[in-house]
Amino acid sequence: HIVAVRFIRDLLSHFGRAKIDVYSVTGGMGWLYEPLPDVTFIEAPKRVFTWVTHRYLLVLQLTHTVDLVHMSSAAAERWPALSAMLQSIAPYRKMFSHAIDAHPHLDFHPALVAQFQNVRRDTFLNHVSGVPFGGHQYPLPEDASLVQSLGLDHKPYITVHNSFSEESGRPRATRDYPFLDDVVKEVKAQLPDLPVVQVGVVGGTLSSADYNLSSKTTQPQITSVLANSSMHFDMEGGLVHIASCVGTPCCVVFGPTPIGYYAYPNNINIAPRVCGGCWSITLDWQKTCLLGAAEPPCMFTQPPKAVAHAALPHLRVLLSEKRRSA
Repeated sequence: HIVAVRFIRDLLSHFGRAKIDVYSVTGGMGWLYEPLPDVTFIEAPKRVFTWVTHRYLLVLQLTHTVDLVHMSSAAAERWPALSAMLQSIAPYRKMFSHAIDAHPHLDFHPALVAQFQNVRRDTFLNHVSGVPFGGHQYPLPEDASLVQSLGLDHKPYITVHNSFSEESGRPRATRDYPFLDDVVKEVKAQLPDLPVVQVGVVGGTLSSADYNLSSKTTQPQITSVLANSSMHFDMEGGLVHIASCVGTPCCVVFGPTPIGYYAYPNNINIAPRVCGGCWSITLDWQKTCLLGAAEPPCMFTQPPKAVAHAALPHLRVLLSEKRRSA
């Protein structure tokens, strides 16, 4: 949704003002679209989207590519830039028709094409459509009350996302990195006065965390926590996308999800030492390692000290810059 909302922002900038309804089967995403006053978020089953398409001048479907679903004869008159966009997406529609129909099960195909064309997930929708990319910064709604109440608004800290806990009751996913606690312990050994804030929705407390905000934040609050963080430590996922909107650098451990597609250029992106990149190749890639390993080697062979020491030089520079600007 963050990739989509930035594309919709750019679409509005490129086409000119228009009312846009965003239909989604995923709930709880409306807050992302609040900064766009001409956009209405509608949570509904896919069949509702299918029923109403004929009522609009233009209907696009956003997955890992841009697909034209419906266009009225008046659409071209309303948006002169539309013709060029349709010409741009035409070859991709033909190339990805099977992946669009099977979404999300064949998403690895557009990801492979994007990487061959030297484009990433963050800009591929713009690349496919020919719509200029407006940048990663996006004004997500923020609520600084929690940061202020903890006294974190005037001092540097780092954030870490614990993606797995036995207490959560769910099985470990193949993309969970099990050693983030050890990564942050090493960071604290080098920078002992730097507070660590645990964020996310998974239960359990990391022993390295000074503050545990897991499942204790609203969406605007977590955005504010990440916006004030000096660096965020995580596996590839939603919090990394939020951090990209607020300009916070991340140290991201990659495994099944392809680093060449999902990595943001300003982050410290840690490639797997073994295997990796099997995202979306099988239907159960998140549950079952393609090698049949109980502990996916792409994640379990990544030494936590190596991750920490890849991040530490960048983190020291950021902390030094914050001290000078304070």
